[in-house]
Amino acid sequence: MSNYFSDKQIKLLAEAKSSKKYVHLKNENQSLKDVMNLNNLNKMISMHNSWNQSNFSLVLDKNIIPFSKFSTDGNALGFAKMSPDPLKVSSYISKGASLVLNDLIYFSKEIQFLADDLQIITNGKCQANLYFSMQSHQAFAPHYDTHDVFALHCEGEKVWNIYENFEQDPINHPIFKNTLDERTKRSGKIIDQVLLKPGDLLYLPRGQFHDALASKNGAIHIAFGITYMKPIDLFQYYWENYIVNDYFRSDVRELNSINDVKELHSKIVNELNKIINNEGLYEHSLKFFKNWPYKLVGYDIEKIVNEGVKYQVSDKISISEEGSKLFLVSEKHKVPVPDQFIKITKFTFGEKIVSFKILKSKYPNLTDETVDEFLNAMKNMKIFS
Repeated sequence: MSNYFSDKQIKLLAEAKSSKKYVHLKNENQSLKDVMNLNNLNKMISMHNSWNQSNFSLVLDKNIIPFSKFSTDGNALGFAKMSPDPLKVSSYISKGASLVLNDLIYFSKEIQFLADDLQIITNGKCQANLYFSMQSHQAFAPHYDTHDVFALHCEGEKVWNIYENFEQDPINHPIFKNTLDERTKRSGKIIDQVLLKPGDLLYLPRGQFHDALASKNGAIHIAFGITYMKPIDLFQYYWENYIVNDYFRSDVRELNSINDVKELHSKIVNELNKIINNEGLYEHSLKFFKNWPYKLVGYDIEKIVNEGVKYQVSDKISISEEGSKLFLVSEKHKVPVPDQFIKITKFTFGEKIVSFKILKSKYPNLTDETVDEFLNAMKNMKIFS
């Protein structure tokens, strides 16, 4: 169940993905509008020490502006490192430059939640880049991406041009790096124009040629890029299996004819077949697929504070009951547990992880002093690891 998309929209996205066809979803959920706006963007880029030349760039009329042109060592402004200079960046933006922020998933809870939602829907790995543009200034010429794009429009308006041509399953490899002129020639004619407004989402399959142009100042969209598992990834996943294969490590000493090459290739195929069609690896491949998406995690310091310090019972200590008595047992020692602590000790060893709050919840009649005494005794005896 998605927190952002209706069942109907999810079905449309699935059909579009299957047919490799772009689709425009008009906003049906206020939460999508709330993911980003100008105010939040301003707060984000004001975290000066978070930005560097790998995640912060400016593009003016299809030309990337060198980072050195708008960065500062930060001494006068209180930065801890070389970072974008707000005055220089603002000057370039006022001239029409577009701002590009990369790898934003952990910069905002709203972005992280939507990325996680898209991963659940697609079973892909998600990255998120933000694009801020001024009216009628284009940052990028026609191009395609090497991943599926879910472009969420957040502020202003932007027209997306969809071109007739399509690159077949490109990946992030030099073979698919084309020059600006090559991309423009290969894109073909515009077959559709899509106007995006805040809360709208445009799905573009990888390989689809496109570009975009802001029709109002201050247009913001976040491109959520989804990368799926590919057969080629399994070759990398099982690389060590190839390494330990005796034949793959053997020397090829002579190749005197095409027949020799054919024989070599035949042996390679046979060895690959033994590895790939191994019953023991099928489960690994399935697990690899299921674990493909990123595990997007965050902090919850407030929860930690509310729950208090937790203690984990050492796996080197056990308990043993002898009649009405309870003992703490290690390899070398056996220590009796005081009668007043027998119940709480059994509970602690059963839970494995406890805290003052957990123990007080389980035994509300115990005083704070008694619980503290118990925990301190356990710590002093090194019962907790």
